Amino acid sequence: MSSAASKPLVVLKFGGSSVGTPAHFRNVIDTVTWTAESARVVTVVSALSMVTRQLSNALENFVARPDDPAGRAMVQELLDALRERHTTHAEALLSSDAQEAYGARLDDQLAELRDTFGRIAAEGFSPAGRDAVLSTGEQLAVPMVTLALRDRGHVAPFCDATALLHTDASFGAAAVDRDATAEAVRRWYAGLASHALPVLAGYIGRAPDGRTTTLGFEGSDYTASLLAALLNATCLTRFTDVDGLYTADPGTNPDVERLERLSMEQAFAMTESGHLGMHPKTLRPLAEAGVPMQVRSIRNPRAAGTLIVPKGVEEVHPLPPIEAA
Repeated sequence: MSSAASKPLVVLKFGGSSVGTPAHFRNVIDTVTWTAESARVVTVVSALSMVTRQLSNALENFVARPDDPAGRAMVQELLDALRERHTTHAEALLSSDAQEAYGARLDDQLAELRDTFGRIAAEGFSPAGRDAVLSTGEQLAVPMVTLALRDRGHVAPFCDATALLHTDASFGAAAVDRDATAEAVRRWYAGLASHALPVLAGYIGRAPDGRTTTLGFEGSDYTASLLAALLNATCLTRFTDVDGLYTADPGTNPDVERLERLSMEQAFAMTESGHLGMHPKTLRPLAEAGVPMQVRSIRNPRAAGTLIVPKGVEEVHPLPPIEAA
């Protein structure tokens, strides 16, 4: 067995704030690279911060006036804004060759988005059409992360989450077919080189008829937890823009304390009360598989955050490794 194949596996999940600025984005690439020194890594990323909301707002406004010239102008404004945001990111982060490769993928994805708006104008609004629009953000973010890793000399295959996450046709809040997804994910992962650093979109899946679905608000967390559970990962590490979970909102209460460790049962209670800010199904696969979760900060990715530990798990080896302050 090769040394790479014998390493523990970790799923790293980066939210929109983690890839939302070039500075944070560089931290993402640094973190994946550093983690790969001691572990096999599967990376799950969200859309750049605010992009999904931008898509949702544009769609809502467009549906109100699909045949109006103002509606068509709104679509063009959206496409131009997405192109500018992602191109600016790419120029700050990627080599010239990688920028060219990313530009081609950006062109294709924006052309598909334009076509989606065209179908909505012709056929009317549908939940499936909405999912097709909202999935665009993740599909724009993933190839940029992949190309940035390639620039660092890594083997980073282009991966399609919709080929792995099988769901029903409940567009907007799709239910995952666990058996079909498990088979697809395990077959896909077994076919990767042991040193590969795959990057997958969170939030999206595929209905039985091939159309793209979304898993609901904060669905990228659920994608990451499913992958961690199905691949029997050592842990799932979720990076945000804060350094863990707190007793209250640190933005409004200066006397809060960071929680160093929670049981999965405590975390379930916090999720139900809305204090974790995660998809409500995120913790269940981890609890069932006995996979711990870390919540850490992309601003200081080597620091300890909050550890969430399933019942029966005593010893946890944080990945990436935590460095002493």
